[in-house]
Amino acid sequence: MYTSDDFLKDVFRIAEEKGYIIETTQGKGYKQINFGHKKLHANHISKLFPYVLENGANVNKLIEKIAPGRPCTHKPFREIVNIIKQNNDLKIQ
Repeated sequence: MYTSDDFLKDVFRIAEEKGYIIETTQGKGYKQINFGHKKLHANHISKLFPYVLENGANVNKLIEKIAPGRPCTHKPFREIVNIIKQNNDLKIQ
């Protein structure tokens, strides 16, 4: 089964492979992806699981729901999700 931990590991691994900077938030110390102008941290990303992996999921709306005001994260995050979906036979737990 593909778990939320698997999803987080894949998201951060792919983001790093694509050249995005991986940082740690101040305060709570969450791991986060710097997409250039805006960031998504592990807590945001974990809330997207498993919804962003569903067929026909609207990634933009899901991101806006949990992390409003970060439109520049939508396209790169969609690309990451698509890579995950292509590389896994997803049986989500």
